[in-house]
Amino acid sequence: MPDPSQLTQFPRPSVAVDTAVLCPVPGRGLHVLLTHPGDGMWQLPGSILRPQERLAEAVARCLREKARLVDRAPVQLHVFDQPDRDDRGWVISVAHLDVLSAGDVGLARTGDDGVSESGTAESDGEPAEAVATDSDHADAPVHRRRLVPVHEVHELSSEHQEIVRVAVHRLRALHERTPDPFGLLESEFSLRQLRELHEIVAGESLQADTFRRTMLPLLEPTGQAVSQGRGRPAQTFTRRSELALRADSQAVEDSRR
Repeated sequence: MPDPSQLTQFPRPSVAVDTAVLCPVPGRGLHVLLTHPGDGMWQLPGSILRPQERLAEAVARCLREKARLVDRAPVQLHVFDQPDRDDRGWVISVAHLDVLSAGDVGLARTGDDGVSESGTAESDGEPAEAVATDSDHADAPVHRRRLVPVHEVHELSSEHQEIVRVAVHRLRALHERTPDPFGLLESEFSLRQLRELHEIVAGESLQADTFRRTMLPLLEPTGQAVSQGRGRPAQTFTRRSELALRADSQAVEDSRR
């Protein structure tokens, strides 16, 4: 029997990090960012953990090198540890979730000229592709990038499709109870703007009155209004701070005693 004090006697899996970068695209629905190294297949930005590297460092590195995203701090999503999940061998994946607007990714939807912020032409109304060239190593492969609807990720491996599925489920659950949890909107917004964002994430229309009742206790009115086309200007709100929400919760508990 192996000596537990000698770790070299135990087989060790490789550890990978994979990040589902989700982007709500107005008029197009929820998308996920894919990268392509030039050969092989489209994939989520990911990497095998290097010696002495921390998970957060590996995530930041592969987002920078493969997705051209810097200064990001994705949240841990789930550990996928099925022993046979990767045909290369025993690989445990620590999946992460990040949420950005298409503009922040650099693949924003464009105007009438059909050219994205990256300078890449779009066709058939699909999000443009761009090339990520930043890398810590001169000989690292150049990665192409594209945004794909979350329900059209069939070109991904089954393992990465599962990561996208779990990421979408988590994001939708967060939006059910939290207004704009990843702060994609401006600091002040109307209920209509908030609902439109949540509808993109949910992938369906939301009943306006129900949405209003759910979100109002979590918002702070600004006393200002914004024009939204025809009709009366709409009142704007900000997200209530965690401190204020905790204080309200404690007040409710105290009143029940």
